Amino acid sequence: MTASNPLSSGASRTVARPIANLGNTCYISAVLQALAHAPELCLAMDCESHRSQCPIAAGRQSHSPEPSPDSGGSTRKSQRRSSPVQIDSFCTLCEIEDHIRRVHDGTDDKPVAPSTFVNGFIEHVAPWFKLGVQEDSHEFLRLLIDAMQKSCKTARRIVNSSSLPHDVGADEDATNDGDSDQEYPFALFRGTVESRVTCDSCGATSSTKDPIEDIGLEVSLPNDVAASTNSSRNASRGSRNSSPIPPALTDVQQAFKRFARVEALDSGYKCEKCSKVGRATKQTRLASIPPILTLQLKRFRYGSENPTLPARRSGRSSDPVQVTAGKSGSAKIEGHIKFELFFDLHPYLTTELQEKHKNMFCRLFAVIVHAGKNSHSGHYIAYVRNIAMNEWWKMDDARVTAATESEVLQAEAYILFYRIVQHPVSVRLEQLNQKNQDLKRQNQKQESEVQSITDPSPVSEDVPMQDMKREEQTKKASRKRLLTIDAGIEWARSKTNIPIHLIRKIQDLASEEITWTPEFVKKITSSGKDVPKRASDEDVSGGTEKLRSKIMNALFQTHKAGLWVSDASQNIEKVVAVVEAEDADLL
Repeated sequence: MTASNPLSSGASRTVARPIANLGNTCYISAVLQALAHAPELCLAMDCESHRSQCPIAAGRQSHSPEPSPDSGGSTRKSQRRSSPVQIDSFCTLCEIEDHIRRVHDGTDDKPVAPSTFVNGFIEHVAPWFKLGVQEDSHEFLRLLIDAMQKSCKTARRIVNSSSLPHDVGADEDATNDGDSDQEYPFALFRGTVESRVTCDSCGATSSTKDPIEDIGLEVSLPNDVAASTNSSRNASRGSRNSSPIPPALTDVQQAFKRFARVEALDSGYKCEKCSKVGRATKQTRLASIPPILTLQLKRFRYGSENPTLPARRSGRSSDPVQVTAGKSGSAKIEGHIKFELFFDLHPYLTTELQEKHKNMFCRLFAVIVHAGKNSHSGHYIAYVRNIAMNEWWKMDDARVTAATESEVLQAEAYILFYRIVQHPVSVRLEQLNQKNQDLKRQNQKQESEVQSITDPSPVSEDVPMQDMKREEQTKKASRKRLLTIDAGIEWARSKTNIPIHLIRKIQDLASEEITWTPEFVKKITSSGKDVPKRASDEDVSGGTEKLRSKIMNALFQTHKAGLWVSDASQNIEKVVAVVEAEDADLL
């Protein structure tokens, strides 16, 4: 993908086409745009397409053409007439793949109208949703990921039974074999959390691991901190105004610390080892992290929450925030919550993961923002990052406009989407994608050679002249290919003869051994023009000697195996250049 302008035509685009609103469907559009800009999801669709192997897609009837965004169709009834969906022919994952391919298709500039997907999703996945009624974007995201995973299980069941089920959209699990859940919807979004309970009496610990597909973070301060904060604020305001002040919001980093803190359990805990009833502590940490990490900021309160709350105050983000309730009964906490473009998850990992990884960096690629009084009213938009060009775009249904980093960071975020840097799943997908591209180029080369044999050259030109022209065409094609390379892995292959797996190994060694200084980490995570392009000895606080020894041994083993084709010193320079290029792209 090379196009940076979302409204310009081309073979493909890095910024997706806008999405038409079908009637209060902005909560759907925001999520679809965020997912369409997840590089791992797009890679997985290209490398491990579900539709190409889905028995439902193979046996379904063809759909009627979808209505254009301006052709009316604002009611669900009229849309279903033009795009019928049979109960045994709707596959959520197939529809998502179709949609993402359409929004990244550069041959058309018009907004995409996802009528088939929206109608099918409401019909088969969330029948309590109503077209024309605003719904919660986070609820839709959770239902969507679950339905994508069930699509895989359903297809697996059909293949195993060799017969179509009566109701493909049923809520029943297609299989209970969790070990078989290796397809990309599971690998990209599913992680685990470990809850470890420690008995105060005997010190025995017990742990349980549960799957997660996002992390909900509390955005309001804990009760004790809130009480202290409110007390000081009330004192500063004096006795003239006795109305309560809602607490200020925390930031994402502090919310994560709260998520992973040690908390005391009730005194009625019974230890399985000593059988005593007493006190215990509990701590929750991340046991595994998916390559696409979703953070939901808990802005909405339901149930017995008091809707009669004070109005919002204006001023700094540390000032009191507004909590309002709408007709749906959900109270919203408004106000800016500080979040980062880039941060380290290492403090929130289990002890085992912390010992295995010295850091676990993640980088923001999408933000969903809600404006309104509650989750079932107002409006949803998304900010997305164009990875190739390092640009931010505001996706507001059928409008796509450029955005600045400061605009994104000042947004009142509701859902945050992060990529884990150098996640094993991401690396595997990059390698598989590169292998497919190499195979495609090889096939094209063979076809070209066959074509040159079957089509004789003109007899009017002598052989030397033909060779000169062929050589010049080859040089032009080579230059053109190098100029269109975007991905770091492709750039690496074009610059060095060293096997990519060796480069990956050296990167792993660096991430395991090197410890950067806090000042250097701050520089590389900044968004200004002063981001360093290389590191020096002053930027490292430890690990260089051990790393140098391991790298030299790896280079020696490669040289001994006869994998190099040029001078060793030149290849060492290429190794450094490749590592720096990929790190610059990822960090």
